Amino acid sequence: MRKSLSIVVLAAASALLLTACAGGGDAKTKSTPKPTSSTAKTVSVDCSLKPGAVSDGVQISGAQGSTPTVKVTKGASAKSEQRTVVTKGSGDDVKAGTKVVIGFAAYDATSGATLQAPSGWGADRGQFALRLGASSQAPGFTRMFGCEPVGSRIVYAAKASTAFGSAKTVTSDFSDGSVKPGDTLVFVGDILEAKADKATGAPQPAKPGMPAVKDAADGTPKVSYDKSSTPPSTTQVAVLKKGTGAKVASGDLVSVQYQGTEWKSGKIFDQSWGTSHGCDFASVPSAFPTTGVVKGFAKALEGQTVGSQVEVVMTPADGYGSNPPSGQKTITKDSTLIFVVDILGVDMTAAQVQSSGAQGTTCD
Repeated sequence: MRKSLSIVVLAAASALLLTACAGGGDAKTKSTPKPTSSTAKTVSVDCSLKPGAVSDGVQISGAQGSTPTVKVTKGASAKSEQRTVVTKGSGDDVKAGTKVVIGFAAYDATSGATLQAPSGWGADRGQFALRLGASSQAPGFTRMFGCEPVGSRIVYAAKASTAFGSAKTVTSDFSDGSVKPGDTLVFVGDILEAKADKATGAPQPAKPGMPAVKDAADGTPKVSYDKSSTPPSTTQVAVLKKGTGAKVASGDLVSVQYQGTEWKSGKIFDQSWGTSHGCDFASVPSAFPTTGVVKGFAKALEGQTVGSQVEVVMTPADGYGSNPPSGQKTITKDSTLIFVVDILGVDMTAAQVQSSGAQGTTCD
C-alpha cells in the first residue's frame, strides 16, 4: 500500500516490512471496511538482544525525533542479532500488539547500499507504522522496537535472513539479487508514537435523541435504543468522547475502531472489534481515507480529533442507499445505519495519501 520505502524494499517486501498484510477498498469505492475473522498469529518479542560491534559502530547525528544523519561502515558483519539503544525514551512502554509510528532507515552493510534513506520524520511523520508482533512483517522489526518506550532511538543489525525470517524470504523478495540472505542489514529507527486501540478522550454530554452507547472494558461499544422508534430524517453526529489529538481533514488516512448497526433490525452488520481482518491480532483497527467511505462515515470523521469517540446515525442516502453491500442480508436500500467510531490516529495527511497512492487497509 504505502510506497514510502525504496522500491527495492517495499515493492518486493511490503507485507513483510511496515505496511499492511491486506489491502482495503479503492479510494473511489464508497464503502465501509469489510473485516473477516481469522486465527491470530504473532511474533515473540525478544528483549535479550545485546549491543554488538556493528550496531555500536553506526554513527548517528541529530536529535531523537528528528531526521538523523547516518553512517554505516561498509563491510561490517554481524554473525548474530545486535541491538543498541542510542537514546532511551521516557514515553509509554511498547510491547507485542502495540501499533507504533516510527522514523526509519535501512542499510545493507555488506554492499554499502542504502535500502531506505532516513524517512518518516518531519513532514513524512506517520508514513511508517507497524504493529509489533505481527507476523505479516519482518520479525526483525518487532525485535528491534518491541522492548523500548516511546522516544527511543535504536540500531538493529542482523543477517538479512534473520531480519526477514528466512533465507527463502530474502531470495524471493529481493529477486534482483540486491540483498543476499547472508548480507548484514542495519536498521535505524525512532519510536515516535504509540497509538491507542480505543478512544481515550473525555466523556461528553449525551446528545438528545441519539442511541445510548456503553463501552466494555476493552472498548467494544454496545448500542441501546428503541428499534421500533422512527429514525432521524437527517444524518446526526454526536461526540461521545472528545480527544485532544490532530484534527481529521478531508482525504486524511485515519485509523479507527468501529461498529455498525442496522436501525430496524438492531443487528450489528460490521465491526472491527473482535475481528482480525485476516491479519495477526484479534481486534485490529482499520485505516482508510475519509474520501473512500460512504458519506455518513466521512461526516462522522472529518473535523473531529484523534482520541474521540463519535456516534453517527446516517440516513440511507448517506449510507449505502440503493447499492447495499453484496453478500449480506441485513442492509437494504431503506436502511438507517448507526456507527460508533473510535478515532485512533491520522496515519497520513491528505497530501501524503495523494502523493503515495495509499488506498487504505484493514490490517495494520
